[in-house]
Amino acid sequence: MKVIELSNVSKKLKNKSILDNVSFSVEAGIICGFSGPNGSGKSMIFKAVLGFLNPDTGSVIVNGKSIRKDELFAKDVSFSMDNEGILEDFSAKRNLELINILNNKKQTASNIEALLDYVGLKGTDTKKVKEFSLGMKKRLSLACALISNSSIIILDEPTNALDDKGKLFLKELIFNQKKEGKTVLISSHDRLFLEEISDRIITISEGRIL
Repeated sequence: MKVIELSNVSKKLKNKSILDNVSFSVEAGIICGFSGPNGSGKSMIFKAVLGFLNPDTGSVIVNGKSIRKDELFAKDVSFSMDNEGILEDFSAKRNLELINILNNKKQTASNIEALLDYVGLKGTDTKKVKEFSLGMKKRLSLACALISNSSIIILDEPTNALDDKGKLFLKELIFNQKKEGKTVLISSHDRLFLEEISDRIITISEGRIL
């Protein structure tokens, strides 16, 4: 079953083409990697899937719903991308508590602490996120993507600032999500990492699929 379908999606910003006639689909329960250099359009594709970016032409279908038509934003989709949604003046735990409130309090306080421990952060730490290293922020962003228990998870460059141990943990995390039947979209500059975990890889260059 296809859970994501993009058909002839194009977008220009300041007269520059950032997405050029992008078409692809993703089946449920797979790990789909996206490869390409900085500025190639990977993040823009993810934003179009989420509904954060409104295409000039084409259609985006997520879980059977047309984004920006049937729904403004994609439902049952969570993400980790460039610290979006993270409030740096709060602790990691408070960030997850706020997401949990938006999700109608699906998780208990102990579940939130356990999730932070799972991604390599201390669930009881009161330190503000703005004091975190980049690697710690990446781990918090992963926790933000997992707390909603969505069927589709988008991970934008999650390998950035992770050491070898962190990458091994990330692989295990992604494979565990697949075992649970989740669909994972992941971008990375690390082609070898993508080849090791992905069921298929989509290569992007200058807003086009190669």
